[in-house]
Amino acid sequence: MNPIYLQALSLQDIYGNSDDCIHAAADMAAELGIAGIDIEDRLLKNYEPEYLLELAHSVESRGIQFGYCGLIISFQAPVAYIADEIVRAKTLIDAVTHMGIGAIRVSGNGVVGGQTLEFTFDAVRTKFQTICDYAVDVGITIFLHNHNHGSTPSTGAQVLRMLDEVDSPALSYVLDTGQFQGSPGASSDSVPSNSALPELYESIKMCASHAAIVRTKFYFAESGDEQWLDYPRIVRTLKNADFNGPISIVYEPRGDVLSTEALPAAVEYLTNLFEQS
Repeated sequence: MNPIYLQALSLQDIYGNSDDCIHAAADMAAELGIAGIDIEDRLLKNYEPEYLLELAHSVESRGIQFGYCGLIISFQAPVAYIADEIVRAKTLIDAVTHMGIGAIRVSGNGVVGGQTLEFTFDAVRTKFQTICDYAVDVGITIFLHNHNHGSTPSTGAQVLRMLDEVDSPALSYVLDTGQFQGSPGASSDSVPSNSALPELYESIKMCASHAAIVRTKFYFAESGDEQWLDYPRIVRTLKNADFNGPISIVYEPRGDVLSTEALPAAVEYLTNLFEQS
């Protein structure tokens, strides 16, 4: 079975944007007997080494481990803000070394303010190249993250092009099942009866063999198993691509199911799917 991690930010419905999410996710991961947790930069109080070392010790003492740390960005900001993102990424790279975290997750940017897709894509490529050039000397992996909400890369073709055009051994890829174009979870007008469009599954199929990690989104807009994304189909695609890397479970509630109920349910659901022949 692929190692499973919980995204600590999934617990913000209960704990807000604080490191309480990290401790709660660590407790849950230990109780569920899974590999560990992933975190986001905005959950950290600060980047002081003493605090980071203490936090890492607290998590690891539960018998689990960290996966990656994500860099949160604004998809409404123009590419002029990329310079600030690069500074933040470099600072985060230096910080996670104190926690024994070997990778950070970085998204593309929004096609906003009259920018063209090609102009934005070029700026994003330069951003990743710059961050990777810094990360390779520190020994940190940079996970390219496909993300919709009007940003790039948000299709399978865009992801493959970005992976091809950024020249660095530090670059890797995390496939987000809910953030390709065609995902109802990436739309502000989503309703419980929505389902993903075929283009989402086409992008997943295109990128599955390139993924080092898969972020599995759960929404639970309706009762029962996840309805917006066809996980039996997604898991078959991942198996056909011989994917055997970590699974990161991310909960973005669109109904009234609390994260404390949703995350264990998602772990059980995915575990059963992957164990089926």
